[in-house]
Amino acid sequence: MTDARWCIDTELNTRFPVYTRFNANDVLPDPITPLGASMAWIPHMLPGSSMGYAALGAVTAEESIDFAAWPFGAFCYGHLYVNVTMARLVGIRSGIGWAGIDAAFFGSHPGAPPHADSPSDINEEVSQRIADRTMWTLTATSFPDLEEETMLADSFREQRPDIARLSNAALVARARSMMPYQRLTWRGELIAGSQAAIGPAVVMSLLGGDSPVNVVDIIGPAGDVVSAAPSYALWDMSRLARADAGATALFDAGVDGVLAGLEGTSPELHDRFVAFIREFGYRGPSEWDLGADSWETRPELALSLLDRMRQLDDSAAPAVRRGESAERAERAFETVHSSLAGNDEAQATLRMAVDSARRVASWRELGKANCIKVLNESRVAMREFGRRLAADGHIAHPGQIFMALDEELDLIVLEPGALTERLASREVEWKDLGNVVLPLFLQAGAPMTPLADLPRKSAADIVVAASGDVLTGTPASSGVATGRARVILNPGEIAAFEPGDVLIAPQTDPSWTPLFVVASAVVVGVGALSSHAMIVSRELGIPCVAGLEGASERIPDGAMVEVNGSTGTVTLL
Repeated sequence: MTDARWCIDTELNTRFPVYTRFNANDVLPDPITPLGASMAWIPHMLPGSSMGYAALGAVTAEESIDFAAWPFGAFCYGHLYVNVTMARLVGIRSGIGWAGIDAAFFGSHPGAPPHADSPSDINEEVSQRIADRTMWTLTATSFPDLEEETMLADSFREQRPDIARLSNAALVARARSMMPYQRLTWRGELIAGSQAAIGPAVVMSLLGGDSPVNVVDIIGPAGDVVSAAPSYALWDMSRLARADAGATALFDAGVDGVLAGLEGTSPELHDRFVAFIREFGYRGPSEWDLGADSWETRPELALSLLDRMRQLDDSAAPAVRRGESAERAERAFETVHSSLAGNDEAQATLRMAVDSARRVASWRELGKANCIKVLNESRVAMREFGRRLAADGHIAHPGQIFMALDEELDLIVLEPGALTERLASREVEWKDLGNVVLPLFLQAGAPMTPLADLPRKSAADIVVAASGDVLTGTPASSGVATGRARVILNPGEIAAFEPGDVLIAPQTDPSWTPLFVVASAVVVGVGALSSHAMIVSRELGIPCVAGLEGASERIPDGAMVEVNGSTGTVTLL
Protein backbone atom coordinates (compact mmCIF):
# COMPACT_ATOMS: atom_id res chain seq x y z
CA MET A 1 0.00 0.00 0.00
CA THR A 2 1.70 3.17 -1.20
CA ASP A 3 -0.90 5.89 -0.64
CA ALA A 4 -0.50 8.37 2.21
CA ARG A 5 -4.19 7.95 3.14
CA TRP A 6 -6.82 5.27 2.71
CA CYS A 7 -10.00 5.66 0.71
CA ILE A 8 -12.26 6.54 3.67
CA ASP A 9 -9.87 8.69 5.72
CA THR A 10 -11.29 12.06 6.82
CA GLU A 11 -9.92 15.43 7.88
CA LEU A 12 -8.97 16.39 11.44
CA ASN A 13 -10.76 19.29 13.09
CA THR A 14 -8.42 22.23 13.71
CA ARG A 15 -10.64 23.78 16.43
CA PHE A 16 -10.49 20.51 18.39
CA PRO A 17 -7.10 19.23 17.24
CA VAL A 18 -6.11 16.28 19.47
CA TYR A 19 -7.31 12.75 18.62
CA THR A 20 -6.60 9.34 20.13
CA ARG A 21 -7.11 5.64 19.55
CA PHE A 22 -7.86 5.22 23.27
CA ASN A 23 -11.58 4.56 23.74
CA ALA A 24 -11.90 4.38 19.93
CA ASN A 25 -10.23 0.99 20.27
CA ASP A 26 -13.13 -0.04 22.48
CA VAL A 27 -15.61 0.93 19.75
CA LEU A 28 -13.91 -0.05 16.47
CA PRO A 29 -10.86 -2.18 17.27
CA ASP A 30 -10.27 -3.17 13.65
CA PRO A 31 -9.99 -1.18 10.43
CA ILE A 32 -13.47 -0.18 9.34
CA THR A 33 -14.93 -1.54 6.13
CA PRO A 34 -15.32 1.06 3.35
CA LEU A 35 -19.11 0.67 3.33
CA GLY A 36 -19.27 0.89 7.11
CA ALA A 37 -17.47 4.22 6.94
CA SER A 38 -19.10 5.71 3.85
CA MET A 39 -22.72 4.66 4.49
CA ALA A 40 -22.88 4.86 8.28
CA TRP A 41 -20.10 6.59 10.15
CA ILE A 42 -19.01 9.53 8.01
CA PRO A 43 -22.43 10.85 6.88
CA HIS A 44 -24.44 9.99 9.99
CA MET A 45 -22.64 8.60 13.05
CA LEU A 46 -19.92 11.25 13.24
CA PRO A 47 -22.52 14.06 12.91
CA GLY A 48 -24.85 12.35 15.39
CA SER A 49 -22.17 11.93 18.01
CA SER A 50 -20.85 15.46 17.48
CA MET A 51 -24.31 16.98 17.90
CA GLY A 52 -24.76 14.74 20.93
CA TYR A 53 -22.26 16.97 22.73
CA ALA A 54 -24.62 19.91 22.18
CA ALA A 55 -27.59 17.83 23.36
CA LEU A 56 -25.54 17.06 26.45
CA GLY A 57 -25.16 20.80 27.01
CA ALA A 58 -21.37 20.68 27.00
CA VAL A 59 -20.75 22.70 23.83
CA THR A 60 -22.70 25.20 21.79
CA ALA A 61 -24.58 24.08 18.70
CA GLU A 62 -22.12 26.00 16.55
CA GLU A 63 -19.16 24.21 18.13
CA SER A 64 -20.73 20.79 17.51
CA ILE A 65 -21.43 21.30 13.81
CA ASP A 66 -18.62 21.32 11.25
CA PHE A 67 -19.55 19.84 7.89
CA ALA A 68 -15.91 19.61 6.80
CA ALA A 69 -14.64 17.79 9.90
CA TRP A 70 -17.21 16.70 12.47
CA PRO A 71 -15.45 17.14 15.81
CA PHE A 72 -16.42 13.88 17.58
CA GLY A 73 -13.88 11.80 15.68
CA ALA A 74 -12.13 11.05 12.42
CA PHE A 75 -10.86 8.14 10.36
CA CYS A 76 -7.13 7.92 9.83
CA TYR A 77 -5.25 4.95 8.40
CA GLY A 78 -8.65 3.26 8.06
CA HIS A 79 -9.24 3.36 11.84
CA LEU A 80 -11.47 5.44 14.08
CA TYR A 81 -9.85 8.11 16.24
CA VAL A 82 -11.94 9.94 18.84
CA ASN A 83 -11.49 13.60 19.65
CA VAL A 84 -9.69 14.32 22.91
CA THR A 85 -9.96 18.10 22.82
CA MET A 86 -13.76 18.15 22.71
CA ALA A 87 -13.97 15.80 25.67
CA ARG A 88 -11.40 17.88 27.54
CA LEU A 89 -13.52 20.96 26.92
CA VAL A 90 -16.34 19.29 28.82
CA GLY A 91 -13.94 18.79 31.75
CA ILE A 92 -12.75 22.38 31.68
CA ARG A 93 -16.25 23.81 31.57
CA SER A 94 -17.49 21.48 34.28
CA GLY A 95 -14.65 22.26 36.67
CA ILE A 96 -13.12 18.77 36.50
CA GLY A 97 -10.23 19.94 34.36
CA TRP A 98 -8.91 18.38 31.17
CA ALA A 99 -6.52 16.05 33.01
CA GLY A 100 -9.44 14.58 34.95
CA ILE A 101 -11.23 13.82 31.70
CA ASP A 102 -8.13 12.11 30.32
CA ALA A 103 -7.95 9.88 33.39
CA ALA A 104 -11.66 9.00 33.32
CA PHE A 105 -12.12 8.24 29.64
CA PHE A 106 -8.77 7.70 27.95
CA GLY A 107 -6.50 6.62 30.78
CA SER A 108 -3.71 9.10 31.58
CA HIS A 109 -0.84 8.53 29.17
CA PRO A 110 2.57 10.24 29.06
CA GLY A 111 2.38 10.48 25.26
CA ALA A 112 -0.83 12.52 25.25
CA PRO A 113 -0.35 16.05 23.87
CA PRO A 114 -1.23 18.64 26.53
CA HIS A 115 -4.28 20.82 26.11
CA ALA A 116 -3.69 24.15 24.40
CA ASP A 117 -5.74 26.77 26.22
CA SER A 118 -8.11 28.88 24.13
CA PRO A 119 -10.17 31.95 25.19
CA SER A 120 -13.28 30.13 23.93
CA ASP A 121 -12.72 27.30 26.45
CA ILE A 122 -14.46 29.40 29.09
CA ASN A 123 -18.18 29.77 28.53
CA GLU A 124 -20.22 30.56 31.62
CA GLU A 125 -23.56 29.79 29.97
CA VAL A 126 -22.36 26.35 28.89
CA SER A 127 -20.78 25.75 32.30
CA GLN A 128 -24.17 26.33 33.91
CA ARG A 129 -25.75 23.85 31.50
CA ILE A 130 -23.11 21.29 32.44
CA ALA A 131 -23.77 21.89 36.13
CA ASP A 132 -27.49 21.37 35.50
CA ARG A 133 -26.71 18.19 33.57
CA THR A 134 -24.52 16.92 36.38
CA MET A 135 -27.31 17.40 38.89
CA TRP A 136 -29.67 15.62 36.48
CA THR A 137 -27.19 12.75 36.25
CA LEU A 138 -27.04 12.39 40.02
CA THR A 139 -30.77 12.63 40.63
CA ALA A 140 -32.80 11.65 37.54
CA THR A 141 -34.44 8.23 37.61
CA SER A 142 -35.69 8.30 34.01
CA PHE A 143 -34.22 9.25 30.65
CA PRO A 144 -37.06 10.10 28.22
CA ASP A 145 -34.77 10.71 25.23
CA LEU A 146 -33.27 7.24 25.62
CA GLU A 147 -36.72 5.70 26.00
CA GLU A 148 -37.77 7.28 22.71
CA GLU A 149 -34.68 5.98 20.93
CA THR A 150 -35.21 2.49 22.32
CA MET A 151 -38.81 2.45 21.10
CA LEU A 152 -37.75 3.47 17.60
CA ALA A 153 -34.80 1.06 17.41
CA ASP A 154 -36.99 -1.86 18.50
CA SER A 155 -39.71 -0.91 16.02
CA PHE A 156 -37.32 -1.17 13.08
CA ARG A 157 -36.70 -4.83 13.84
CA GLU A 158 -40.37 -5.54 14.48
CA GLN A 159 -41.40 -3.90 11.20
CA ARG A 160 -38.63 -5.34 9.05
CA PRO A 161 -39.93 -6.40 5.63
CA ASP A 162 -39.22 -9.84 4.19
CA ILE A 163 -35.63 -9.17 3.15
CA ALA A 164 -35.50 -12.23 0.87
CA ARG A 165 -38.29 -10.82 -1.29
CA LEU A 166 -36.79 -7.37 -1.83
CA SER A 167 -35.04 -6.50 -5.07
CA ASN A 168 -31.38 -5.54 -4.99
CA ALA A 169 -32.29 -1.87 -5.41
CA ALA A 170 -34.77 -2.13 -2.54
CA LEU A 171 -32.15 -3.80 -0.33
CA VAL A 172 -29.80 -0.87 -0.84
CA ALA A 173 -32.64 1.58 -0.21
CA ARG A 174 -33.59 -0.25 2.99
CA ALA A 175 -29.98 -0.15 4.23
CA ARG A 176 -29.65 3.55 3.50
CA SER A 177 -33.02 4.40 5.06
CA MET A 178 -31.88 3.31 8.53
CA MET A 179 -28.79 5.47 8.69
CA PRO A 180 -30.31 8.92 9.43
CA TYR A 181 -31.61 7.51 12.72
CA GLN A 182 -27.99 7.20 13.87
CA ARG A 183 -28.05 10.98 14.28
CA LEU A 184 -30.83 10.46 16.81
CA THR A 185 -29.67 7.34 18.67
CA TRP A 186 -26.23 8.83 19.25
CA ARG A 187 -27.94 11.49 21.37
CA GLY A 188 -28.64 9.04 24.19
CA GLU A 189 -25.39 7.15 23.67
CA LEU A 190 -23.28 10.30 23.94
CA ILE A 191 -25.15 11.75 26.91
CA ALA A 192 -25.13 8.52 28.93
CA GLY A 193 -21.57 7.65 27.94
CA SER A 194 -20.18 11.04 28.89
CA GLN A 195 -22.04 11.07 32.21
CA ALA A 196 -21.05 7.55 33.26
CA ALA A 197 -18.03 8.89 35.16
CA ILE A 198 -19.96 11.43 37.27
CA GLY A 199 -21.21 9.03 39.95
CA PRO A 200 -17.85 7.24 40.34
CA ALA A 201 -16.05 10.60 40.53
CA VAL A 202 -18.27 11.73 43.41
CA VAL A 203 -17.72 8.41 45.19
CA MET A 204 -13.94 8.77 44.84
CA SER A 205 -14.08 12.28 46.30
CA LEU A 206 -15.85 10.88 49.36
CA LEU A 207 -13.51 7.90 49.78
CA GLY A 208 -10.37 9.95 50.22
CA GLY A 209 -6.84 8.79 49.53
CA ASP A 210 -6.46 6.42 52.49
CA SER A 211 -9.76 4.54 52.20
CA PRO A 212 -9.50 0.72 52.36
CA VAL A 213 -12.39 0.57 49.87
CA ASN A 214 -11.87 1.01 46.13
CA VAL A 215 -14.43 2.78 43.95
CA VAL A 216 -15.03 -0.40 41.93
CA ASP A 217 -15.72 -2.31 45.16
CA ILE A 218 -18.54 -0.02 46.17
CA ILE A 219 -20.27 0.52 42.82
CA GLY A 220 -20.94 -3.14 42.07
CA PRO A 221 -23.49 -4.36 39.50
CA ALA A 222 -26.09 -2.03 38.05
CA GLY A 223 -28.77 -4.69 37.90
CA ASP A 224 -30.28 -3.78 34.54
CA VAL A 225 -27.56 -3.86 31.90
CA VAL A 226 -28.86 -4.69 28.42
CA SER A 227 -25.50 -6.02 27.24
CA ALA A 228 -25.54 -8.61 30.04
CA ALA A 229 -29.02 -9.88 29.14
CA PRO A 230 -27.79 -12.22 26.36
CA SER A 231 -25.49 -13.93 28.87
CA TYR A 232 -28.42 -14.80 31.13
CA ALA A 233 -30.45 -16.04 28.16
CA LEU A 234 -27.55 -18.16 26.87
CA TRP A 235 -27.03 -19.55 30.37
CA ASP A 236 -30.63 -20.72 30.58
CA MET A 237 -30.27 -22.41 27.18
CA SER A 238 -26.99 -23.99 28.24
CA ARG A 239 -28.83 -25.78 31.07
CA LEU A 240 -31.17 -27.30 28.48
CA ALA A 241 -28.26 -28.32 26.26
CA ARG A 242 -26.31 -29.82 29.17
CA ALA A 243 -29.27 -31.99 30.19
CA ASP A 244 -30.17 -33.08 26.64
CA ALA A 245 -28.23 -36.05 25.24
CA GLY A 246 -29.18 -35.24 21.66
CA ALA A 247 -28.04 -31.63 21.96
CA THR A 248 -24.84 -32.72 23.70
CA ALA A 249 -23.99 -35.05 20.81
CA LEU A 250 -24.59 -32.28 18.28
CA PHE A 251 -22.38 -29.78 20.10
CA ASP A 252 -19.66 -32.37 20.65
CA ALA A 253 -19.45 -32.77 16.88
CA GLY A 254 -18.92 -29.01 16.36
CA VAL A 255 -21.21 -26.01 16.10
CA ASP A 256 -21.53 -26.12 12.30
CA GLY A 257 -24.89 -27.68 11.58
CA VAL A 258 -26.03 -27.61 15.21
CA LEU A 259 -28.99 -25.31 14.60
CA ALA A 260 -30.47 -27.48 11.88
CA GLY A 261 -29.86 -30.58 13.99
CA LEU A 262 -31.56 -29.12 17.04
CA GLU A 263 -34.80 -28.67 15.14
CA GLY A 264 -35.18 -32.44 14.97
CA THR A 265 -33.54 -33.60 18.19
CA SER A 266 -34.23 -30.76 20.66
CA PRO A 267 -37.13 -28.61 19.39
CA GLU A 268 -37.47 -26.64 22.64
CA LEU A 269 -33.82 -25.61 22.57
CA HIS A 270 -34.09 -24.86 18.85
CA ASP A 271 -37.08 -22.58 19.37
CA ARG A 272 -35.41 -20.84 22.32
CA PHE A 273 -32.32 -20.15 20.23
CA VAL A 274 -34.37 -18.81 17.30
CA ALA A 275 -36.15 -16.46 19.73
CA PHE A 276 -32.76 -15.49 21.19
CA ILE A 277 -31.47 -14.51 17.74
CA ARG A 278 -34.60 -12.49 17.06
CA GLU A 279 -34.11 -10.54 20.30
CA PHE A 280 -30.32 -10.28 20.51
CA GLY A 281 -29.15 -11.05 16.97
CA TYR A 282 -27.97 -7.47 16.45
CA ARG A 283 -24.96 -8.17 18.69
CA GLY A 284 -21.66 -9.46 17.35
CA PRO A 285 -17.89 -8.87 17.30
CA SER A 286 -16.82 -5.40 16.12
CA GLU A 287 -20.53 -4.64 16.02
CA TRP A 288 -20.03 -0.91 15.40
CA ASP A 289 -18.90 -1.75 11.85
CA LEU A 290 -21.62 -2.34 9.29
CA GLY A 291 -19.40 -4.93 7.61
CA ALA A 292 -18.91 -7.14 10.67
CA ASP A 293 -20.94 -10.28 11.26
CA SER A 294 -23.67 -10.21 13.87
CA TRP A 295 -25.18 -13.19 15.68
CA GLU A 296 -28.09 -12.94 13.26
CA THR A 297 -25.96 -13.06 10.11
CA ARG A 298 -23.66 -15.74 11.58
CA PRO A 299 -25.46 -17.71 14.32
CA GLU A 300 -22.42 -19.95 14.83
CA LEU A 301 -20.85 -17.10 16.82
CA ALA A 302 -23.58 -17.34 19.46
CA LEU A 303 -23.69 -21.14 19.26
CA SER A 304 -19.96 -21.24 20.08
CA LEU A 305 -20.63 -19.22 23.23
CA LEU A 306 -23.48 -21.56 24.15
CA ASP A 307 -21.12 -24.48 23.59
CA ARG A 308 -18.64 -23.04 26.10
CA MET A 309 -21.34 -22.37 28.69
CA ARG A 310 -22.85 -25.86 28.58
CA GLN A 311 -19.58 -27.22 29.98
CA LEU A 312 -20.07 -25.33 33.26
CA ASP A 313 -21.94 -26.78 36.20
CA ASP A 314 -24.75 -24.91 37.91
CA SER A 315 -22.44 -23.32 40.49
CA ALA A 316 -21.09 -21.02 37.76
CA ALA A 317 -24.49 -19.44 37.10
CA PRO A 318 -24.06 -15.71 36.36
CA ALA A 319 -26.91 -14.90 38.73
CA VAL A 320 -24.93 -16.51 41.57
CA ARG A 321 -21.77 -14.58 40.83
CA ARG A 322 -23.73 -11.39 40.35
CA GLY A 323 -25.32 -11.93 43.77
CA GLU A 324 -21.90 -12.35 45.34
CA SER A 325 -20.72 -9.16 43.61
CA ALA A 326 -23.77 -7.28 44.89
CA GLU A 327 -23.08 -8.50 48.45
CA ARG A 328 -19.45 -7.33 48.23
CA ALA A 329 -20.62 -3.95 47.00
CA GLU A 330 -23.14 -3.66 49.82
CA ARG A 331 -20.49 -4.49 52.43
CA ALA A 332 -18.17 -1.90 50.89
CA PHE A 333 -20.96 0.66 50.93
CA GLU A 334 -21.68 0.03 54.59
CA THR A 335 -18.00 0.39 55.43
CA VAL A 336 -17.77 3.79 53.77
CA HIS A 337 -21.20 4.89 54.99
CA SER A 338 -20.20 4.11 58.60
CA SER A 339 -16.94 6.01 58.20
CA LEU A 340 -19.01 9.09 57.34
CA ALA A 341 -21.12 8.83 60.51
CA GLY A 342 -22.12 12.23 61.85
CA ASN A 343 -22.05 13.80 58.39
CA ASP A 344 -25.57 13.35 57.11
CA GLU A 345 -24.91 15.30 53.93
CA ALA A 346 -21.91 13.15 52.99
CA GLN A 347 -23.84 9.95 53.67
CA ALA A 348 -26.74 11.11 51.50
CA THR A 349 -24.32 12.14 48.74
CA LEU A 350 -22.66 8.72 48.86
CA ARG A 351 -26.01 6.97 48.37
CA MET A 352 -26.95 9.31 45.55
CA ALA A 353 -23.61 8.89 43.75
CA VAL A 354 -23.60 5.09 43.96
CA ASP A 355 -27.17 4.88 42.69
CA SER A 356 -26.30 7.27 39.85
CA ALA A 357 -23.19 5.28 38.88
CA ARG A 358 -25.23 2.11 38.55
CA ARG A 359 -28.16 3.74 36.78
CA VAL A 360 -26.07 5.63 34.21
CA ALA A 361 -23.92 2.56 33.52
CA SER A 362 -27.13 0.81 32.52
CA TRP A 363 -28.19 3.77 30.38
CA ARG A 364 -24.82 3.82 28.65
CA GLU A 365 -25.13 0.19 27.59
CA LEU A 366 -28.72 0.78 26.41
CA GLY A 367 -27.63 3.80 24.37
CA LYS A 368 -25.00 1.67 22.66
CA ALA A 369 -27.52 -1.08 22.00
CA ASN A 370 -29.89 1.32 20.27
CA CYS A 371 -27.17 2.44 17.86
CA ILE A 372 -26.24 -1.17 17.09
CA LYS A 373 -29.85 -2.26 16.56
CA VAL A 374 -30.30 0.38 13.88
CA LEU A 375 -26.96 -0.51 12.29
CA ASN A 376 -27.88 -4.18 12.15
CA GLU A 377 -31.01 -3.47 10.12
CA SER A 378 -28.78 -2.05 7.40
CA ARG A 379 -26.30 -4.90 7.84
CA VAL A 380 -28.93 -7.60 7.27
CA ALA A 381 -30.07 -5.97 4.02
CA MET A 382 -26.53 -5.57 2.70
CA ARG A 383 -25.61 -9.14 3.67
CA GLU A 384 -28.49 -10.40 1.54
CA PHE A 385 -27.30 -8.25 -1.36
CA GLY A 386 -23.79 -9.64 -0.92
CA ARG A 387 -25.10 -13.20 -0.76
CA ARG A 388 -26.83 -12.78 -4.11
CA LEU A 389 -23.79 -11.21 -5.74
CA ALA A 390 -21.57 -14.03 -4.50
CA ALA A 391 -24.04 -16.70 -5.63
CA ASP A 392 -23.94 -15.20 -9.14
CA GLY A 393 -20.12 -15.06 -9.15
CA HIS A 394 -19.82 -11.26 -9.11
CA ILE A 395 -17.87 -11.16 -5.82
CA ALA A 396 -15.77 -13.79 -4.04
CA HIS A 397 -17.92 -14.02 -0.91
CA PRO A 398 -20.94 -12.17 0.56
CA GLY A 399 -18.86 -10.00 2.90
CA GLN A 400 -16.97 -8.49 -0.01
CA ILE A 401 -19.90 -6.15 -0.69
CA PHE A 402 -18.69 -4.14 2.33
CA MET A 403 -15.54 -3.26 0.38
CA ALA A 404 -17.72 -0.97 -1.74
CA LEU A 405 -18.23 2.70 -1.03
CA ASP A 406 -21.79 3.89 -0.60
CA GLU A 407 -21.63 5.91 -3.83
CA GLU A 408 -20.61 2.76 -5.74
CA LEU A 409 -23.69 0.74 -4.77
CA ASP A 410 -25.94 2.20 -7.47
CA LEU A 411 -23.51 1.08 -10.14
CA ILE A 412 -23.36 -2.41 -8.64
CA VAL A 413 -27.16 -2.59 -8.61
CA LEU A 414 -27.27 -1.71 -12.33
CA GLU A 415 -24.19 -3.70 -13.38
CA PRO A 416 -23.45 -6.34 -10.69
CA GLY A 417 -20.04 -7.27 -12.12
CA ALA A 418 -18.79 -3.75 -12.78
CA LEU A 419 -16.52 -3.51 -9.70
CA THR A 420 -15.51 -7.14 -9.15
CA GLU A 421 -11.78 -6.53 -9.46
CA ARG A 422 -11.86 -3.24 -7.56
CA LEU A 423 -13.59 -4.79 -4.54
CA ALA A 424 -11.18 -7.72 -4.46
CA SER A 425 -8.17 -5.40 -4.60
CA ARG A 426 -9.61 -3.14 -1.93
CA GLU A 427 -10.17 -6.11 0.37
CA VAL A 428 -6.46 -6.95 0.21
CA GLU A 429 -5.62 -3.38 1.23
CA TRP A 430 -8.22 -3.44 4.02
CA LYS A 431 -6.81 -6.63 5.51
CA ASP A 432 -3.31 -5.15 5.46
CA LEU A 433 -4.52 -2.22 7.57
CA GLY A 434 -5.01 -4.64 10.47
CA ASN A 435 -1.25 -5.19 10.63
CA VAL A 436 -0.40 -1.49 11.00
CA VAL A 437 1.00 -0.16 14.29
CA LEU A 438 -1.08 2.96 14.78
CA PRO A 439 0.03 6.14 16.54
CA LEU A 440 -1.91 6.52 19.79
CA PHE A 441 -2.40 10.26 19.28
CA LEU A 442 -2.79 12.52 16.27
CA GLN A 443 -2.91 16.31 16.14
CA ALA A 444 -4.43 18.49 13.44
CA GLY A 445 -1.76 20.60 11.80
CA ALA A 446 1.10 18.33 12.87
CA PRO A 447 2.87 16.16 10.28
CA MET A 448 1.28 12.73 9.83
CA THR A 449 3.29 9.67 8.93
CA PRO A 450 2.17 8.36 5.54
CA LEU A 451 0.27 5.12 5.76
CA ALA A 452 2.92 3.26 3.77
CA ASP A 453 5.61 4.30 6.27
CA LEU A 454 3.88 3.10 9.44
CA PRO A 455 5.54 0.11 11.15
CA ARG A 456 3.89 -3.28 11.02
CA LYS A 457 2.85 -5.34 14.05
CA SER A 458 4.90 -8.27 12.84
CA ALA A 459 8.03 -6.14 13.21
CA ALA A 460 7.14 -4.54 16.56
CA ASP A 461 9.29 -5.25 19.60
CA ILE A 462 7.11 -6.64 22.40
CA VAL A 463 8.52 -7.37 25.85
CA VAL A 464 6.73 -10.53 26.96
CA ALA A 465 6.15 -10.83 30.70
CA ALA A 466 7.88 -13.62 32.62
CA SER A 467 7.10 -15.59 35.77
CA GLY A 468 7.00 -13.32 38.80
CA ASP A 469 6.26 -10.15 36.84
CA VAL A 470 3.43 -7.95 38.10
CA LEU A 471 1.63 -5.95 35.44
CA THR A 472 -0.51 -3.00 36.47
CA GLY A 473 -3.65 -1.68 34.83
CA THR A 474 -6.79 -0.07 36.22
CA PRO A 475 -9.02 -1.69 38.88
CA ALA A 476 -12.26 -2.55 37.09
CA SER A 477 -14.25 -5.15 39.01
CA SER A 478 -13.33 -6.36 42.48
CA GLY A 479 -12.21 -9.85 43.42
CA VAL A 480 -9.21 -12.13 42.93
CA ALA A 481 -9.01 -15.12 40.57
CA THR A 482 -6.30 -17.46 39.37
CA GLY A 483 -6.37 -19.30 36.08
CA ARG A 484 -4.75 -20.06 32.78
CA ALA A 485 -4.37 -17.01 30.53
CA ARG A 486 -6.08 -17.37 27.17
CA VAL A 487 -5.38 -14.61 24.66
CA ILE A 488 -8.47 -14.14 22.49
CA LEU A 489 -8.35 -11.59 19.70
CA ASN A 490 -11.79 -12.34 18.27
CA PRO A 491 -14.83 -13.72 20.14
CA GLY A 492 -15.60 -15.86 17.12
CA GLU A 493 -12.41 -17.86 17.73
CA ILE A 494 -12.91 -19.37 21.19
CA ALA A 495 -12.38 -23.07 20.55
CA ALA A 496 -9.36 -23.14 22.89
CA PHE A 497 -11.12 -21.26 25.70
CA GLU A 498 -12.03 -23.51 28.62
CA PRO A 499 -14.22 -22.77 31.66
CA GLY A 500 -12.14 -21.07 34.35
CA ASP A 501 -9.59 -19.58 31.97
CA VAL A 502 -8.65 -15.92 32.31
CA LEU A 503 -9.76 -13.94 29.27
CA ILE A 504 -6.96 -11.74 27.93
CA ALA A 505 -8.18 -9.45 25.14
CA PRO A 506 -7.07 -6.22 23.48
CA GLN A 507 -10.58 -4.83 24.09
CA THR A 508 -14.14 -6.10 24.39
CA ASP A 509 -17.52 -5.09 23.08
CA PRO A 510 -20.92 -6.42 24.17
CA SER A 511 -20.66 -9.51 21.96
CA TRP A 512 -17.86 -10.74 24.23
CA THR A 513 -20.11 -10.61 27.30
CA PRO A 514 -21.21 -14.29 27.29
CA LEU A 515 -17.55 -15.30 27.31
CA PHE A 516 -17.22 -13.39 30.60
CA VAL A 517 -19.56 -16.00 32.13
CA VAL A 518 -17.11 -18.77 31.23
CA ALA A 519 -14.01 -16.86 32.36
CA SER A 520 -12.69 -16.70 35.91
CA ALA A 521 -11.43 -13.15 35.27
CA VAL A 522 -10.98 -10.63 32.45
CA VAL A 523 -7.97 -8.51 31.48
CA VAL A 524 -8.27 -5.97 28.66
CA GLY A 525 -5.71 -3.69 27.10
CA VAL A 526 -7.93 -0.61 26.88
CA GLY A 527 -10.70 0.87 28.96
CA ALA A 528 -11.14 3.51 31.61
CA LEU A 529 -13.51 3.74 34.56
CA SER A 530 -16.74 3.56 32.57
CA SER A 531 -15.68 1.14 29.81
CA HIS A 532 -17.81 -1.76 28.65
CA ALA A 533 -15.49 -4.37 30.20
CA MET A 534 -15.78 -2.71 33.62
CA ILE A 535 -19.55 -2.37 33.54
CA VAL A 536 -20.22 -5.94 32.44
CA SER A 537 -17.61 -7.51 34.72
CA ARG A 538 -19.27 -5.87 37.71
CA GLU A 539 -22.66 -6.97 36.42
CA LEU A 540 -21.55 -10.60 36.11
CA GLY A 541 -19.47 -10.57 39.29
CA ILE A 542 -16.00 -11.46 38.00
CA PRO A 543 -12.64 -9.76 38.63
CA CYS A 544 -11.48 -7.44 35.87
CA VAL A 545 -8.37 -5.37 35.14
CA ALA A 546 -8.73 -2.83 32.34
CA GLY A 547 -6.34 -0.43 30.64
CA LEU A 548 -3.38 -2.83 30.80
CA GLU A 549 -1.65 -1.59 27.69
CA GLY A 550 -0.48 -4.36 25.39
CA ALA A 551 -2.09 -7.06 27.56
CA SER A 552 -2.71 -9.46 24.69
CA GLU A 553 0.93 -9.18 23.53
CA ARG A 554 2.67 -9.05 26.92
CA ILE A 555 0.86 -11.91 28.67
CA PRO A 556 1.82 -15.31 27.19
CA ASP A 557 -1.07 -17.50 26.10
CA GLY A 558 -1.31 -20.44 28.51
CA ALA A 559 0.52 -18.77 31.42
CA MET A 560 -0.93 -19.12 34.92
CA VAL A 561 -1.90 -15.71 36.23
CA GLU A 562 -3.52 -14.13 39.27
CA VAL A 563 -5.89 -11.26 38.54
CA ASN A 564 -6.70 -8.77 41.31
CA GLY A 565 -9.57 -6.60 40.15
CA SER A 566 -9.42 -4.40 43.24
CA THR A 567 -5.78 -3.37 42.82
CA GLY A 568 -5.62 -3.58 39.02
CA THR A 569 -2.71 -6.04 38.99
CA VAL A 570 -1.97 -9.20 37.02
CA THR A 571 0.74 -11.46 38.43
CA LEU A 572 2.38 -14.15 36.34
CA LEU A 573 2.73 -17.23 38.54
